[in-house]
Amino acid sequence: MKTKSALIADIDELVRAVGDKFDSDEDGDAERDFMAHRCPARLRAAVRELPTLSMHLMAGIEDEPLSLVKLAARSGQLKGTVSKHVQRLVEAGLVQRTPIPGNRKESHLTLTADGGLVADAHRQLHEEMALGLRDFLKRYSGAELQVLEKVLRDLASTKKIGVRITVPE
Repeated sequence: MKTKSALIADIDELVRAVGDKFDSDEDGDAERDFMAHRCPARLRAAVRELPTLSMHLMAGIEDEPLSLVKLAARSGQLKGTVSKHVQRLVEAGLVQRTPIPGNRKESHLTLTADGGLVADAHRQLHEEMALGLRDFLKRYSGAELQVLEKVLRDLASTKKIGVRITVPE
Protein backbone atom coordinates (compact mmCIF):
# COMPACT_ATOMS: atom_id res chain seq x y z
CA MET A 1 0.00 0.00 0.00
CA LYS A 2 1.32 3.45 -0.93
CA THR A 3 1.88 6.10 1.68
CA LYS A 4 -0.30 9.20 1.70
CA SER A 5 2.68 11.27 0.48
CA ALA A 6 3.28 8.88 -2.41
CA LEU A 7 -0.42 8.98 -3.36
CA ILE A 8 -0.43 12.80 -3.29
CA ALA A 9 2.69 12.88 -5.50
CA ASP A 10 1.05 10.45 -7.95
CA ILE A 11 -2.17 12.50 -7.99
CA ASP A 12 -0.19 15.69 -8.64
CA GLU A 13 1.52 14.03 -11.60
CA LEU A 14 -1.78 12.67 -12.93
CA VAL A 15 -3.57 16.02 -12.64
CA ARG A 16 -0.77 17.59 -14.68
CA ALA A 17 -0.93 14.80 -17.28
CA VAL A 18 -4.72 15.11 -17.62
CA GLY A 19 -4.43 18.90 -17.94
CA ASP A 20 -1.77 18.53 -20.61
CA LYS A 21 -3.85 15.97 -22.49
CA PHE A 22 -6.95 18.17 -22.62
CA ASP A 23 -5.01 21.38 -23.35
CA SER A 24 -3.27 19.74 -26.29
CA ASP A 25 -3.27 21.62 -29.60
CA GLU A 26 -3.75 18.27 -31.36
CA ASP A 27 -7.34 18.11 -30.04
CA GLY A 28 -8.00 21.60 -31.36
CA ASP A 29 -7.87 20.30 -34.92
CA ALA A 30 -10.27 17.45 -34.16
CA GLU A 31 -12.67 19.88 -32.49
CA ARG A 32 -12.47 22.30 -35.43
CA ASP A 33 -13.00 19.40 -37.85
CA PHE A 34 -16.07 18.30 -35.87
CA MET A 35 -17.58 21.79 -36.07
CA ALA A 36 -16.53 22.43 -39.68
CA HIS A 37 -18.28 19.24 -40.85
CA ARG A 38 -21.50 20.54 -39.31
CA CYS A 39 -21.36 23.92 -41.06
CA PRO A 40 -21.88 24.96 -44.68
CA ALA A 41 -18.67 25.16 -46.73
CA ARG A 42 -18.74 28.98 -46.70
CA LEU A 43 -18.28 28.98 -42.89
CA ARG A 44 -15.56 26.35 -42.56
CA ALA A 45 -12.65 28.78 -42.84
CA ALA A 46 -14.10 30.94 -40.05
CA VAL A 47 -14.68 27.89 -37.85
CA ARG A 48 -11.06 26.80 -38.31
CA GLU A 49 -9.55 30.26 -37.80
CA LEU A 50 -11.54 31.88 -34.99
CA PRO A 51 -10.09 31.53 -31.49
CA THR A 52 -11.87 29.29 -29.00
CA LEU A 53 -12.79 32.32 -26.88
CA SER A 54 -14.68 33.75 -29.86
CA MET A 55 -16.72 30.54 -30.05
CA HIS A 56 -17.52 30.73 -26.35
CA LEU A 57 -18.52 34.39 -26.66
CA MET A 58 -20.91 33.46 -29.47
CA ALA A 59 -22.49 30.92 -27.14
CA GLY A 60 -23.01 33.75 -24.63
CA ILE A 61 -24.74 35.89 -27.24
CA GLU A 62 -26.88 33.04 -28.53
CA ASP A 63 -29.41 33.07 -25.70
CA GLU A 64 -30.23 36.79 -25.78
CA PRO A 65 -28.98 40.07 -27.21
CA LEU A 66 -26.25 41.42 -24.94
CA SER A 67 -24.20 44.57 -24.73
CA LEU A 68 -20.43 44.28 -24.91
CA VAL A 69 -20.21 45.18 -21.21
CA LYS A 70 -22.67 42.43 -20.21
CA LEU A 71 -20.92 39.90 -22.43
CA ALA A 72 -17.57 40.74 -20.84
CA ALA A 73 -19.04 40.43 -17.35
CA ARG A 74 -20.73 37.12 -18.13
CA SER A 75 -17.62 35.64 -19.70
CA GLY A 76 -15.25 36.87 -17.00
CA GLN A 77 -13.06 38.49 -19.66
CA LEU A 78 -11.78 42.04 -19.92
CA LYS A 79 -13.93 44.40 -21.98
CA GLY A 80 -11.03 45.14 -24.35
CA THR A 81 -10.46 41.44 -24.99
CA VAL A 82 -14.15 40.84 -25.66
CA SER A 83 -14.28 43.89 -27.92
CA LYS A 84 -11.48 42.53 -30.12
CA HIS A 85 -13.15 39.14 -30.41
CA VAL A 86 -16.54 40.68 -31.15
CA GLN A 87 -14.98 42.79 -33.90
CA ARG A 88 -13.57 39.62 -35.49
CA LEU A 89 -16.98 37.97 -35.25
CA VAL A 90 -18.66 41.00 -36.85
CA GLU A 91 -16.09 41.01 -39.67
CA ALA A 92 -16.70 37.28 -40.21
CA GLY A 93 -20.45 37.96 -40.53
CA LEU A 94 -21.33 35.89 -37.45
CA VAL A 95 -22.38 38.68 -35.07
CA GLN A 96 -24.18 41.96 -35.69
CA ARG A 97 -24.40 45.11 -33.63
CA THR A 98 -27.79 46.77 -33.23
CA PRO A 99 -28.01 50.25 -31.68
CA ILE A 100 -29.78 50.49 -28.33
CA PRO A 101 -32.35 53.30 -28.52
CA GLY A 102 -31.29 56.21 -26.33
CA ASN A 103 -27.78 54.87 -25.79
CA ARG A 104 -25.06 56.17 -28.12
CA LYS A 105 -22.23 54.21 -26.54
CA GLU A 106 -23.55 50.66 -26.48
CA SER A 107 -25.26 48.31 -28.88
CA HIS A 108 -26.87 44.91 -28.61
CA LEU A 109 -24.90 42.00 -29.97
CA THR A 110 -26.86 39.26 -31.73
CA LEU A 111 -25.90 36.31 -33.86
CA THR A 112 -26.51 36.43 -37.58
CA ALA A 113 -28.06 33.40 -39.26
CA ASP A 114 -24.52 32.15 -40.04
CA GLY A 115 -23.51 32.86 -36.45
CA GLY A 116 -26.38 30.68 -35.31
CA LEU A 117 -25.11 27.83 -37.47
CA VAL A 118 -21.60 28.10 -36.03
CA ALA A 119 -22.92 28.41 -32.46
CA ASP A 120 -25.06 25.31 -33.04
CA ALA A 121 -22.03 23.36 -34.26
CA HIS A 122 -20.11 24.54 -31.17
CA ARG A 123 -22.96 23.39 -28.90
CA GLN A 124 -22.99 20.00 -30.67
CA LEU A 125 -19.25 19.72 -30.02
CA HIS A 126 -19.72 20.26 -26.30
CA GLU A 127 -22.63 17.78 -26.22
CA GLU A 128 -20.46 15.16 -27.92
CA MET A 129 -17.60 15.81 -25.51
CA ALA A 130 -20.00 15.47 -22.54
CA LEU A 131 -21.30 12.16 -23.93
CA GLY A 132 -17.73 10.89 -24.16
CA LEU A 133 -17.06 11.85 -20.55
CA ARG A 134 -20.29 10.19 -19.40
CA ASP A 135 -19.40 7.01 -21.28
CA PHE A 136 -15.93 7.04 -19.69
CA LEU A 137 -17.28 7.59 -16.15
CA LYS A 138 -19.90 4.80 -16.42
CA ARG A 139 -17.14 2.27 -15.73
CA TYR A 140 -16.86 3.44 -12.10
CA SER A 141 -19.10 2.50 -9.19
CA GLY A 142 -21.40 4.99 -7.52
CA ALA A 143 -19.09 5.10 -4.48
CA GLU A 144 -16.05 5.86 -6.66
CA LEU A 145 -17.96 8.60 -8.47
CA GLN A 146 -19.01 10.15 -5.14
CA VAL A 147 -15.36 10.37 -4.07
CA LEU A 148 -14.38 11.85 -7.44
CA GLU A 149 -17.22 14.37 -7.24
CA LYS A 150 -16.14 15.43 -3.74
CA VAL A 151 -12.51 15.85 -4.78
CA LEU A 152 -13.40 17.84 -7.89
CA ARG A 153 -15.93 20.00 -6.02
CA ASP A 154 -13.35 20.73 -3.32
CA LEU A 155 -10.71 21.46 -5.96
CA ALA A 156 -13.08 23.80 -7.82
CA SER A 157 -13.79 25.75 -4.62
CA THR A 158 -10.13 26.42 -3.87
CA LYS A 159 -8.40 29.71 -4.48
CA LYS A 160 -5.03 30.23 -6.05
CA ILE A 161 -2.75 32.65 -4.28
CA GLY A 162 0.35 33.16 -6.35
CA VAL A 163 1.25 29.70 -7.58
CA ARG A 164 -0.23 27.82 -4.64
CA ILE A 165 -3.72 26.34 -4.31
CA THR A 166 -5.26 27.16 -0.95
CA VAL A 167 -8.25 25.76 0.90
CA PRO A 168 -11.03 28.32 1.40
CA GLU A 169 -11.85 29.29 4.97
